[in-house]
Amino acid sequence: MKHYISTSILLLLVFSFTNLLYSQSLYLSLEECIKYAEKNNLTLKTAALDKEKANISFEQSKRAYAPSISASASQSLGYSNGVSDNNFSASGSYSIGANMTLFDGFNTQTNIKQNELNLTQADLQLAQNQDNINVQIIQAFLTVLMNKELLDYQQTVVKTSEEQYNQGKAQLAVGKILESDFMLLNSQYQSDLFNIENTKITIENNILELKNLLNIDHNTTLDIKKPDTAAIKALLELPSLDYILSQAINYLPIIKIRANNVKLAEYDIDLAKSSYYPTLGLSAGVSTGYRNKNGSFGGQLTDNLGENLGLSLNIPIYSKGNVDSKVQQSQVALQKALIAQENAKLEGIQTIEKAYLTTQRSLNNYNNNFVFTLCHNI
Repeated sequence: MKHYISTSILLLLVFSFTNLLYSQSLYLSLEECIKYAEKNNLTLKTAALDKEKANISFEQSKRAYAPSISASASQSLGYSNGVSDNNFSASGSYSIGANMTLFDGFNTQTNIKQNELNLTQADLQLAQNQDNINVQIIQAFLTVLMNKELLDYQQTVVKTSEEQYNQGKAQLAVGKILESDFMLLNSQYQSDLFNIENTKITIENNILELKNLLNIDHNTTLDIKKPDTAAIKALLELPSLDYILSQAINYLPIIKIRANNVKLAEYDIDLAKSSYYPTLGLSAGVSTGYRNKNGSFGGQLTDNLGENLGLSLNIPIYSKGNVDSKVQQSQVALQKALIAQENAKLEGIQTIEKAYLTTQRSLNNYNNNFVFTLCHNI
């Protein structure tokens, strides 16, 4: 049992030392937090990968115009009990061919346009995520800043209540105040100490939220740089909501995303309708072969050489209503996309208003705490 406890303590010490060895400290301003998130935030990394995937699909769709080329080879060996001296036989066949679609009801052209628009959508989604993360970082940063100012104020207040507590304690000892009055002073002092501890815990939680947004390892210590007075004054002079709405509403990625979704739905209809059209394909190939009993290998490959060129036409006549159903479903999706587009402006306004009010509240709280601290120190 003693050995088990000693081993556990040793492992704990090693683990603590390792964390201490690899721990780091970051001291970031608001601008540095935003730049750090651009490189490390997991949501933004995922959106960047989605954009890369969309780009791969777009580039691949452009290759659909090119022919597909394939080659094949077969070799066989045989043995039979015959009258000839050589009972072994060997043969082989070799071919190479190419296929190319000449017309597919404009499916290829539409698919290229759709994938190009999907790439634009991925880029807009990345910008949308960037905006959301930036707003969350600003709000979290201001919350930490506000609570740090609150902590400074509370620490100033507790000094006063501590002095009053010590004076009351001395007065109680000589009978100058009642015990009930001293208990009130003690209660106020303990309450002020309790408020400080609660604010410290709140700041730790605020820092943790900011670390999560920045994707900072738990072993890394994070603290924020307090903006200078001019920067704080600029923050407190937040433009009016109407001005921000007028400037931002036409540039919100969400509105562009919804508009592009309408175009994507129209492309889906075109893709579904392409199945109504016939398809025309071109094929070409070269083949040859040999048998071991029919002459030399090289001579047979030359003598058996054959070429082929062909056109294939496929005309759809009846598809059990599958094409009609796909077209109708795509048309329903288009109607939904149009409704979503109408809601996009409202969603954009609500997003801006929510972010504005949250930021305004954080700024007001910071300003109030700053004024309280300033007045208390006068």
